[in-house]
Amino acid sequence: MKIKDISVCMASPDGDKAAFDFAKALAATHGAHLSCAAFTILPPMVIGYGDGSAGEVYASILQQTRDSMDEAWSKFEAGLVREEPAIEMRRFEAYPNRVEALSAMNARHADIVIVRAPSKADDQPHSDLLEGVLLGGGRPVLIVPHDWKKETVGTRTMIAWDASREATRAMHDSLLLMPEKAAVCIATVDAKPGDTSHGAGPAWDIGAHLSRHGCEVEVHNEDSMGRSASTALLDVAASFGADLIVMGGYRHSRLQQAILPGVTRTLLRQAKVPLLLSH
Repeated sequence: MKIKDISVCMASPDGDKAAFDFAKALAATHGAHLSCAAFTILPPMVIGYGDGSAGEVYASILQQTRDSMDEAWSKFEAGLVREEPAIEMRRFEAYPNRVEALSAMNARHADIVIVRAPSKADDQPHSDLLEGVLLGGGRPVLIVPHDWKKETVGTRTMIAWDASREATRAMHDSLLLMPEKAAVCIATVDAKPGDTSHGAGPAWDIGAHLSRHGCEVEVHNEDSMGRSASTALLDVAASFGADLIVMGGYRHSRLQQAILPGVTRTLLRQAKVPLLLSH
């Protein structure tokens, strides 16, 4: 399958510029349709806003948010008028508790979804947007760092391999982005042979499988040596010169995600190159 339909999910024209610029370049490379899901996230209601003057204060804040975001998105959309091919604009207005469901719904209508990588400064709605497309969209999600400038990815791809269902899906989804004869590093951390997981040799079989797709494959079975799995993977990616990291998405429950850092959550915030996730 080829990439023919791309969606870039944005919560701000300025803050998500890197994701939009990359999505536009990727659409041009693949001759794909590009749609922009532009979110206006409304301020949540707080207890007390419904009483007396507090209700008027909330109504004022709500209107200010709508007016400022409408101005920002209208200005952004006006800049798309001369784009060829045309870029489709899809506007969504939602309270925080609806962001995840709406972003998931939008994601289901594309081959791949592009979102900006989160930062420590982001508030919860951006996390909801990201988790919506990843956990509910059913599509591969490409996370672009806010300072990413390159227009291509996948020529040197590192696949974080743990022999899971999620990693398998992410690896196959990454073939959409990799050119012919792409250099691929399959990285495991503290992997052990096992009948129902890695097999007799960790990453050997998946390496052979990728080589049949024309990839130039090397396998790195990394020992953590006191490092976290995420640090070990980032070290391998840096030494390989990767321009794309591929891995399965969250495997823990929502409660565990909130308590534990997790490899996915850590790489989302620390990776210097785009990250392709599938769930």
